[in-house]
Amino acid sequence: MNDQSTEQNGTDSGGLTEDVVRKRLAAASPVIENHFRHYAVLIPLLRHPEGLRVLYEVRASDLDRQPGEICFPGGMVEEGENFSVCVLRETEEEIGIPAEDIELMDELTTVYGVGRFAIHCFPGFIREGAEERLSLSREEVDRVFTVALVDLLAAEPEMYWADNIQEGPEGFPCERVTGADSYPWAQFRSPVPVYDVDGWAIWGLTGRVTKVLLEVLKREIPTGDMRKQEVRGK
Repeated sequence: MNDQSTEQNGTDSGGLTEDVVRKRLAAASPVIENHFRHYAVLIPLLRHPEGLRVLYEVRASDLDRQPGEICFPGGMVEEGENFSVCVLRETEEEIGIPAEDIELMDELTTVYGVGRFAIHCFPGFIREGAEERLSLSREEVDRVFTVALVDLLAAEPEMYWADNIQEGPEGFPCERVTGADSYPWAQFRSPVPVYDVDGWAIWGLTGRVTKVLLEVLKREIPTGDMRKQEVRGK
């Protein structure tokens, strides 16, 4: 086997070469852990004459899970679709805003929950006037409401913390991997922000996503040499 074929195949008698590893890592897309249930949601930013507004849903009261709670449009990612396609599909199904009325931005954050799920969150600018043409899926959505972005930015959330006690899986080989017959599995805490705005309590996972959005919007926009230093530091 010559040097060229060794580099293309990525293996030789000593294993992967540094050059091949570097090229494969550079070409790789982010790997999604498949043991999570993946959801995608839209953070709708409505264009309005008086400034941007954030749209929220109130879930239908007869749903099996989280009835009556506040959320963003979105749902479970179906087989064969990517996160952004899921966001656009779910938004149209739930509140009737078509993809052509949404200027979708890159994913802002991924929120992980204790139930083995990951929520991929995408801000999107909604065409002005689209709010007047909403068509709600009454099986899923009771109503929608909007909050001025400036009011959210001015609000300080109440912060609470939920304790989550992690238990080791049955049959876990503690002695083999730790040298002991047990392991002190971690107890961790999940943030639970509550925003009280315009008579609405925005909390839980939706509150967490809202908090990330607001923290990002409060940052200074890097320019010039500052931006270059940030990039080099990553």
